[in-house]
Amino acid sequence: MIIKAENRIAVNILSKEIDLGEAETIIIALEKKLPCIILDDYKARKYAQLNGLKVIGTIGVLIKAKQIGKITNVKNELDVLIKNKIRISESLYNKALVLSNET
Repeated sequence: MIIKAENRIAVNILSKEIDLGEAETIIIALEKKLPCIILDDYKARKYAQLNGLKVIGTIGVLIKAKQIGKITNVKNELDVLIKNKIRISESLYNKALVLSNET
């Protein structure tokens, strides 16, 4: 199912500052009063937080997935992301391993 934001003007204005997909996601979250939103882009995350949204990133989702038993190993998933050209700083990579008890 594809959901579109109702407020197209807000999406168009915000998409001048951040990626269109992220703008759409933020506006939908605000319209639907969602408790949390998944974003990785720094500018998009900051905008969402300034508008009262709780933000989690891909790495946070992986850590949470391990905590609730949906995956057994965060390191392997991070390595797949890196292999697929997703940029993860060494410090964030190491922090994720610590938070997921894999050090």
